[in-house]
Amino acid sequence: MCRSKHGDVYKVAIYVRESRDDNEQNFETIETQRGLLEEFVKSRNLGSIVKVYVDDNVSGAGFERKGIEELKNDISRGIVNLLVIKDLSRLGRNNAKTLLFLDYLEENGVRVITYDGRYDSLKDNDTVGIDTWYNERYIKDISRKIRANLRFKIQKGEYIGNSPFGYLKSPNEKNKLVVNHDEAKVVKKIYALYQEGWGYSRIAAYLNQKGCPSPSKGTWNPVTVRRILTNRVYIGDTVQGVSERISFKSKKTRRLPEDRWVITENTHEAVIDREEFYRVQKMIKEKLAGEGPHKGVIHLFRGVIYCGRCGKVMFARARKNRPMAYVCSSYGKNGRIECSSHHVREDLLVETVAEDIIKLIDSVEPDSKLTQRLESLFSDDDRAEYERLEKQISQKLRQQEILYLDRLEQKISEDLFVRMNRQLEEKVQLLREELEEIKKRRTDLLTASKITSLIKKTIESRLHYE
Repeated sequence: MCRSKHGDVYKVAIYVRESRDDNEQNFETIETQRGLLEEFVKSRNLGSIVKVYVDDNVSGAGFERKGIEELKNDISRGIVNLLVIKDLSRLGRNNAKTLLFLDYLEENGVRVITYDGRYDSLKDNDTVGIDTWYNERYIKDISRKIRANLRFKIQKGEYIGNSPFGYLKSPNEKNKLVVNHDEAKVVKKIYALYQEGWGYSRIAAYLNQKGCPSPSKGTWNPVTVRRILTNRVYIGDTVQGVSERISFKSKKTRRLPEDRWVITENTHEAVIDREEFYRVQKMIKEKLAGEGPHKGVIHLFRGVIYCGRCGKVMFARARKNRPMAYVCSSYGKNGRIECSSHHVREDLLVETVAEDIIKLIDSVEPDSKLTQRLESLFSDDDRAEYERLEKQISQKLRQQEILYLDRLEQKISEDLFVRMNRQLEEKVQLLREELEEIKKRRTDLLTASKITSLIKKTIESRLHYE
């Protein structure tokens, strides 16, 4: 019977793995591999089998596997000292990581034997580096073939991956999108609201209030709304290949430049017509061009002023050598068929509305519901922000704990640990500084009279601009 270097009978661990990486080249199932290795241990009289470690349908590119982690834990406890595998590719297909793991096994006094007879860690085997390099090249080649196959499908207009909000995968035609009519109604509503002047946040709040289903099955947010407003899938086009994995060894992805995207037109039924979609894209670009200092004007009455004749929203329009004014959107889009030509000047609107607000403020009683509500709004905003920051700090501290445990278990390098920990500490410090600012504000809360006075002063200054 085989014995360890200390003269004890080997305590044998069997490790088996199978995954899609093998591209149907590995015909042995988990059960077949296990039976094969158990018979191998018995026929060679290698020792008693302590445990069989299994990773089923798991890639060999990384070493973050349940079976490997269980094996490492048992090695640290001295439960096993001989590892038997079918071949080195079962251990891993990442050259560097496989060699490092073999070093780890050797340092912990664990002998490694492969069923194919090509490796025994007790022997001087100079080809181990070549074998592990070949295994890595194999998975890299498979990864390249899979990418090429996916790109071919994308170029044909097949939709790879989960169906986007507003669509379902066809039960009859593979990778074909069909309209989900309930979700499509929400998409149409989003486009309609945006064209009426609503912003991303306001649309998200409206959809949450109405209980509309969201893509994430959670709540709506401005980012989700913007993605729907800019996604060409809703005009019947398939846009894919937007990002790719950095390497077959990594799960991280990178966004590709637009000239490398794969765009196939008219692959499925549209939810939004092209004219409407590109009108919205133009509105988005115009809005972006107006953000920041000296780039444009954010109009006070955008989305809140409507035509008294047809009821449609009025858009702000700059006219040469004339004051800024709002015009009827129906007339602007369809001419006299929908409405007549008329406008209202922005400065006159500002003056009228501001004077009404000042009259309202002057008539407010000190202990009225309005003043109470104003005080409540100011304190509620701070309280919500305070709670949000505290939650973010807790999350970052938890991430630090996980990072520390990963370092202790040698899942990450020291350099990576130091770099990531520094980033987390800097983020926590910034969040804590924001908390301190809120604490300072809360010690000197504005009273209702101060708030109304400030509002009045601001409005009066607005009335006399230029």
